[in-house]
Amino acid sequence: MGEVRKSSYRMPPTPKGIKGIEEGTVDYFQMDIWDNLNTGLLEEYLDEKNRRESFERSKFDWFKVGIGIVIGTAFALITQYVGLKVGIAISGSWYVVYLIGIAGKWRPSELNIATGASTGATYISTGFIFTFPAMYLLSNEEVTGDYAIGVDSSGELIYLINDFPPMFVALVATIIAGFLGVLYFIIFRRIWLVDDPLHVPGIEAHLQLLEMSNNITTGAAEKAHHAIKLILASSVVTGILTVLKDLPFDSGLIGDKRWDWNPDKGRMVIREEPILDQIFGKENEMGEWYNEAVIQQPLDSAKFTWMNFGIIPIEVGIGWFMKFRVALLISLGTLITWFLIIPMAVYFDVPIYDPRLADPYPITDNVIPAVIGYKRVARFIAIGAILGGGITALIKNAPIFKTIFGDLNKAIKGKESEAGSYIEGKGWYEWPLSHIFFMAIFAFFSIGFVFSVEYDIVPSFILAGVLALTTFFLGAIAVKVMGETGTEPVSGTSFIVLLLLIILFKYILNMPNEETAIMSIIGTTVFAGAISMSGDIIYDFKAGLYIGNRPYHLMKGEMTGIIPGAIVSVIGAIIFGKGLADGSLKLPAPQAHAFATVLQLLFSEEAFGFVISLLLIGIIIGIWAELATGMGTAFGLGMYFPLFVTTPILLGGFLRDAWEMFILERDAKKYEYTDQQKTMRRLDTYMVATGLIVGEAIAGTIIALYLVVFK
Repeated sequence: MGEVRKSSYRMPPTPKGIKGIEEGTVDYFQMDIWDNLNTGLLEEYLDEKNRRESFERSKFDWFKVGIGIVIGTAFALITQYVGLKVGIAISGSWYVVYLIGIAGKWRPSELNIATGASTGATYISTGFIFTFPAMYLLSNEEVTGDYAIGVDSSGELIYLINDFPPMFVALVATIIAGFLGVLYFIIFRRIWLVDDPLHVPGIEAHLQLLEMSNNITTGAAEKAHHAIKLILASSVVTGILTVLKDLPFDSGLIGDKRWDWNPDKGRMVIREEPILDQIFGKENEMGEWYNEAVIQQPLDSAKFTWMNFGIIPIEVGIGWFMKFRVALLISLGTLITWFLIIPMAVYFDVPIYDPRLADPYPITDNVIPAVIGYKRVARFIAIGAILGGGITALIKNAPIFKTIFGDLNKAIKGKESEAGSYIEGKGWYEWPLSHIFFMAIFAFFSIGFVFSVEYDIVPSFILAGVLALTTFFLGAIAVKVMGETGTEPVSGTSFIVLLLLIILFKYILNMPNEETAIMSIIGTTVFAGAISMSGDIIYDFKAGLYIGNRPYHLMKGEMTGIIPGAIVSVIGAIIFGKGLADGSLKLPAPQAHAFATVLQLLFSEEAFGFVISLLLIGIIIGIWAELATGMGTAFGLGMYFPLFVTTPILLGGFLRDAWEMFILERDAKKYEYTDQQKTMRRLDTYMVATGLIVGEAIAGTIIALYLVVFK
């Protein structure tokens, strides 16, 4: 297996694991697998083992894949709502498929493929969550005037967008780019899952559920029942907490009723609030210490920074799987944003730009300077940091990419067996590498043609070329961050694509403002869908590596789910986008509002220069972070997050290390645990952390479905 390289991701293997790998006795679902995750040595061993054995182990069942696609397609709409509410695309589709599969005694390989098809149908909706609604906010359907770009001579607000394009443009382009995003990951699978394995925080939850399936199908029912009890108990408690913090009830349920003015009804109506808001919140929102599942410093005192902690069980569970080091690296970026960048912006009274006003105004003229500083200053620096760290990481990995491109060149010349994709006498182990080249060409011409039906042919094909290139290069950055942190920076990298498209269309091609905005938003939506597919399949490949699945089958399942998921996503995007614009849907939609703000600012010449200067500052920070820590993209992503998102991640990582140091090690010495007993104790905590993740995801989606259908 060659020399063991050092990297930022490899963990030290155990002596027993090394011996078992050398002797070839390590098998799927053994304790040695859990003890040697992310060592690199284990992953190389399993990849070689899978090439020999996966053709018997990996089974593709269309009926079971179909069940996964149906569930994933239903969750595409629900996930859109959840993403607009919390700013994170959280889906419980994979957990529902796991439960159905475990109840039906599906084999682990079948479950892995079916859940991949399910999440493929769900997460193709990502672009329609984060970017697409910005088009409606910038249109004349937006009723508040917050995103107008000016005022005409008669005093009427001027909006950037007045006519919407045919939705088939976004639909067809997203499906094609989604296929391309999945195919591109063939290249990265070997780099970041085998050679230098990324941790992919949260993968333990998938492996736990797959092991439960294996235990049931192999007769180890007692172990499976123990795991089910722990996960269900944790999920139920988390689900109850989610209902208390997220589901609106009559505000008089706990105390005095609270009232709001309803302009549509022309009268006061009873406010509906979650139970925890009724208990801990105040009617004066500016003075609240608790609001919408966030324990916070009251907004009326948030001048230099805004201290807060989000009650987000999912993030605590992810932090537990990350451990403290990775969680701290992400949190360091957040801490720099909130305790250095924002205070400096307020102290130096950085100008804030509003296109409706003739001149910029000081940041301290705002009621909440810290929050405005985050939205209008810090986030642009964070986007630059993600870009700087990601590009630096790609440059550092150039030697590995050279090898991969050599394999790709062999594939294009018809020598796929030399690239390791084809096993003589058995078939395809991985999807043919040659398809990347042909899909890239097909995507370029087909996306260019689709856009040219509505817009000029030159900008349409320029857009197609930009999407093909950015899906590869920025997709690599996004996948790396996903593997480091468990969270993909779709919104951060999408900001970069948006800026690039605006520069091309407005400042080089001199296109009209409205066409520039619409093509940039739809193009960014398509890009976000494509890289989401790359980020999603990393979980399928990671789990499949440890259970003996063929990457070929995982690719097949993922791509099958894209088409129905995209169709439902477009329908949901129209409904939610119109609701956000006309005020009928009261959702935070942080990314959509951020994109609308960026477009609003960038169509001001003075603001454009200011934004670019902030991006350059961020790029320098990202380069430094990557060179210093080897995880610059994760650091930049942390800079982009609100404080209340990363503090629970940091808490989860801290609790994991504290538990291992002060409880597990104490008990291990006291009771003289073997390595296997220590691993079993650790696995119990994985099951509880899994419950934190799936409990909130399931409860959140049920709440979302209730609000969409009945409210």
